[in-house]
Amino acid sequence: MLKDQLKNLWKDLFNDEWSYIDWYFENIYQENTTKTYLEDNYLKGMLFENKYHLSIGDERFLGRYLVGVGVAPERRGEGIMKNLLLKSLKKAKEFGEEFVYLTPIDKEIYEPFGFGYISKLSKYEVDFSALQEFKRKFKVEKIESTNYKEELLIKLKEFYRENSKEYFVKVAREKEDYKKILSEIFCEDGLVYISYDLFEKINGYIFLTKSKNICVKEFLFNDKDTLESLLSVLYGYKNYYEKLEFIFPENTYLEDYFKSEKNVKKIIKNKVQARILDVEKVLKRISGNLRENEEIIIHVQDNYFPENNGSFKLSFKNVERTLEEFHISLKIKELTILSYGFRDFNSLKKLESFYVKNKDKEEILSKIFQKKVNYFNQDF
Repeated sequence: MLKDQLKNLWKDLFNDEWSYIDWYFENIYQENTTKTYLEDNYLKGMLFENKYHLSIGDERFLGRYLVGVGVAPERRGEGIMKNLLLKSLKKAKEFGEEFVYLTPIDKEIYEPFGFGYISKLSKYEVDFSALQEFKRKFKVEKIESTNYKEELLIKLKEFYRENSKEYFVKVAREKEDYKKILSEIFCEDGLVYISYDLFEKINGYIFLTKSKNICVKEFLFNDKDTLESLLSVLYGYKNYYEKLEFIFPENTYLEDYFKSEKNVKKIIKNKVQARILDVEKVLKRISGNLRENEEIIIHVQDNYFPENNGSFKLSFKNVERTLEEFHISLKIKELTILSYGFRDFNSLKKLESFYVKNKDKEEILSKIFQKKVNYFNQDF
């Protein structure tokens, strides 16, 4: 049976617990969104496409997140992964999707295919002693798999919508998304704590799992008092676990909330890579950052989709192909990194990874390619 082969290869390659693997195949897996490579009915490679609603500014579209990309160890180096990946990219392009995205083990695996980073996360390791200064200011409720109602999912969706407004590119979560997230947390024997303000509106939450340490897989909050309330709850675990680990959006500066940073360690981790499929759609959005009297010509190089190659003239809210001399030439990977604000123009310029032919246009390039904050937490 194909599903059994997929589960066994997943276990062999990624070594997740069977409880999680079973959960994934019961709740997420769909045969029609799975790419496989078979020989004599034996599975040699696989790629899963999970569909999510994505937001870029005020725009919203359906995109696919690639997971479980793997090849049987004895067949690596034969181009099986490339075959599966290109099939997925071509299908997404046929559906008019702007980009696909994934979480790489190492960036060098997918960069040759045009993937570039678009988001990062902050990871903290904190001693329990650092939490003793925090006091609970709001009501905090523990949620379990058997005690929550549909109404909670709606409240979580509404909280996330308000809390995530500051992010340029993000997953747009709906009620069903939170249902899956809670299901996944509970399948890992995790815990959910939710903070409510004085009007019974959600103002923050934590999703955590437990092993040697407490790992907070997501922590979102509206204000300092909410943060303190939730941290005070975590302090109650001080006698049972060694340390706390937190995952936050990159623009959450947890260290600022502590009197001392002595027991707080922070790592900024590049997290999600994307691959642009529709260059004109991306450039049209960028053109909205130009003034009415400005224009710039961008030359794009794409090794896998010839229709994305060429020079494009951008003016205010307009893009057209041109044979005129370009001002900047860059590969699809660099266009991805710049377009979604993972790097600004001036910082990426230092890498010399693209060619600016007309230095007079650097002021415009600095304006249209600015740093932005995106949020993808695909640990779920």
